[in-house]
Amino acid sequence: MTKLDGQGAHLRSVLCALVAVLPAACGGGAVSRGSASAVSSTGRPASWQAVGWGGGGFYWACAFDPTRDGVVYLGGDVNGFYVSTDHGRNWRISNRGLGNYAVYGMAVDRRRPGALYLGTTGGLYSSTDFGGSWTSLATTSKLGIVAVRDVSIRSLATDAAGILYAGTPKNGLFRSDDHGATWRALLSGPPPIHSVAVSERDGRLLLVASGVGLRRSDDGGATWTAPKGPGTAIGVAIAPGDDRVAYAACGKEGVWRSADRGATWIQCAGVAAGYEARDLAVHSARADALAVIARKGWSGLFCASDDGGRTWREARTLRRDLAADPTLPEEGETPDISAPSSLARNPLHPDELFIAGNWRPAFSGDGGKTWEERDRGADISVVTDIRFAGGQTYVTSMDEGLMASGDGGGSWRQLLPRRYTAGLSGHQWRVAVVERPGGGSRVVATSSPWDRPINQIVFSDDGGKSFSVTGAGLPSRRPTRNAVWGEGYARALAADPSRPGRLYLGIDGDPEDGFEGGGAFISDDAGGTWRRLAGQPASRRMFYGLAVDPTRSNRLFWGATGEQGGVHRSRDAGATWERTTLPESWVFNLAVSVRGVVYAGGANLWRSRDHGDTWTKLTTFDGLAIVGLEIDPRREETIWLSRVSWGEDTAGGVYRTTDGGATWSDITLDLPYRKPLVLRFDPATSDLWAGGVGLYRIRQ
Repeated sequence: MTKLDGQGAHLRSVLCALVAVLPAACGGGAVSRGSASAVSSTGRPASWQAVGWGGGGFYWACAFDPTRDGVVYLGGDVNGFYVSTDHGRNWRISNRGLGNYAVYGMAVDRRRPGALYLGTTGGLYSSTDFGGSWTSLATTSKLGIVAVRDVSIRSLATDAAGILYAGTPKNGLFRSDDHGATWRALLSGPPPIHSVAVSERDGRLLLVASGVGLRRSDDGGATWTAPKGPGTAIGVAIAPGDDRVAYAACGKEGVWRSADRGATWIQCAGVAAGYEARDLAVHSARADALAVIARKGWSGLFCASDDGGRTWREARTLRRDLAADPTLPEEGETPDISAPSSLARNPLHPDELFIAGNWRPAFSGDGGKTWEERDRGADISVVTDIRFAGGQTYVTSMDEGLMASGDGGGSWRQLLPRRYTAGLSGHQWRVAVVERPGGGSRVVATSSPWDRPINQIVFSDDGGKSFSVTGAGLPSRRPTRNAVWGEGYARALAADPSRPGRLYLGIDGDPEDGFEGGGAFISDDAGGTWRRLAGQPASRRMFYGLAVDPTRSNRLFWGATGEQGGVHRSRDAGATWERTTLPESWVFNLAVSVRGVVYAGGANLWRSRDHGDTWTKLTTFDGLAIVGLEIDPRREETIWLSRVSWGEDTAGGVYRTTDGGATWSDITLDLPYRKPLVLRFDPATSDLWAGGVGLYRIRQ
C-alpha cells in the first residue's frame, strides 16, 4: 500500500520550512536588476513545458463546476491549483496570481459561472475565470480565515445568492456578502470549524461541523443552536433536492443523519470498523443517496448508501494509470485508495464522483462502484535533483524516489522503489551517473527512508534494473543539532571529474553528545563505501553547497548557512579547511565552472576567479535566497539561478545572464511553480530544466 509517513507529510507541506531559522532578508523582496523578456536561442519567445508526471503526493481539496460539464478542480499541498476540462483525464496547473501554494479548501459560486474560491494557509483567493487567474482576498489572513491540512475539510461554502461562508481553524465562522471583499463574524467558536454547508433551497439554513460537534442556524447565521448528536463532526452536507435531510461525517463516531433540517440527529449504520468518516456528498435528486469517504491510517474507504445510511456498499481499490503516474509499478493494477481527504459529486451528472487524497486522485462514473486514477498532468512531485547521462534524464524526489526518462520527459519509469519497501521508501535527494574505478558506469543516489532515521546510498550498475543499498561509513543516525530541516539529510553529492569512482557527500548537522554528526564524506569506489573526511568545515549546516574544482580536484568548496556560514575551502581533498572571505553567511548552493571559477548563491550571487581568495558580487537582489544555480558548460558567461522563498508562499523566480552577470533577465514567465530548487542545463538539447514542485523545461 502506498505510504507517506508523518515525516514525509511534514517536509512536503512546508518543503523548506525554515522561516524561524532563516534571516529576515531571505523572506521576500524585489529585484533591482534585470527585467528583460526571455527569448530562446532562435529569437522566439520562450515558454516552460511541463515534463513531469502526475500523482505521488497529497491532494486535499476537489470540486466539480456546476455550470460546465467535465470541469473539475483540484488542490494540493505544495503546488497550488489544478483544473481539468475532461472529467479529470488531463490536468493543468493554474497558479497565476496565487500567492500561496498550500491549497486545503475550495468552493464554487453557484450563482456566477466561473467564480470560485480557494482556501490556503495564507488566506483566501478568488477567481472569476474558472481558475485561470487568482486575486488575493487580502483581509482574510489577518482575520485568521485560512485553510490548513487535516482541519479544513469543507470550510468554504456559498449559497444560491452568492453569499460566501468561511470556517476557520481558530476564529470561528465568517460571512461575506460581497464576494470576499468584507467580512463579518457569525460564530466565535467552537474551534476548529471543519466544514460548512448551506441549503441550496433556503440560504438561511446553515450547518457547521466542528471539533465539538454540530452547530445549526436557520436565520443566516444570526443565531445558533447546538443540536444533540455526535461529539465531533468533520464533514457535513445538506441534500440539494430536499433540505430536510442532512448528513454528518463524524470520524470514529461514523455517519449521522437528520430528517428535520439538522434539528435532531440519529446515527447511521456503521462503516467498516476502525475507519474514520471524513467527508460526504449527497445525490442532487435523491436525498437518500449518500457517498462517504473514510480512512484508517493510510488506508482509504469509499462507502455509498441508497437508503439514507441504513446499509452501505464499499469500494477500497482503484484502477491505476501507470502512464500518467509511473510510481510504484509493482503495487499492482488495483492499488488501495489511500487516505482520502475530499469527496466531490458532479451536480450535472450525480453518478460522477471524485476523490482527492494521497498519491492517486480518483474518478468514478458509476456512483462509486468502480474507481480509476486520474492525475495526468497533476504534477505534485517534490523534485530534488536532475541529471542527464547516456540519453537518459534521471530525477530524484521526496517520497517518490528515483525516476528516469529516455524521451526528454515525455514518459517516465520508476527505477526505485518499485513498491513500498521498508528501509528504502522515503526521500531521495541527489543523483549522479559516475564511472566506476574498474570501468563502466554507475547510477548513484542519496536516500533517507521514512521509517529509519538514517542516510544511505542506493546504486545501480545495470542502468537501474537492480539496485544495492549501503550505509557503510556513514553516520548511524541522522544528525539533529544545527541541521537546516531539523534533521541532517544527504542533500549534497559531487563527483571528482578527474578520478573515476571518487565521490563527495554532504550531510548537514553538528556533532552532539559523543555522536559525530554530519559533515563531508568521501568514497573512492563510486559510492559503495564511505569514510568521513579527516578535516571538516567549521559549519556543517549546509543545503546543496558542495563542489569540486575541475581544474584541481583536490580543491573542494563547501557552502554553509548561519553562524560560521559562507564558503569554506579545502586545498587537500578535505584534510584541512578554511573559511573564505565571502561577506555573506547564508550560502545555499555552489557551482564551479570548467575553468575553475567559483559561484556562491546566498541572498545574492557571488563570483571568485581566484578559488575563493576574493569575491565579486554579481547581483543586487533584495531578499529571497538563491538555491538553483547552473552554468552553461559551452559558454561560461551564461548562468541561470533561481530565487526562492521558504514556506508556502509563491515569491521567487528564475533568472539568466549571458554576459557573466553584468545584466540579468527574468525568465520565470509562465512557470507554474515560481521557486524551483534545482536548475540543470542539458547541452545536448539546449534545454534548461527546473525542478522544485513539479518538473519543467525551457529551450535556451
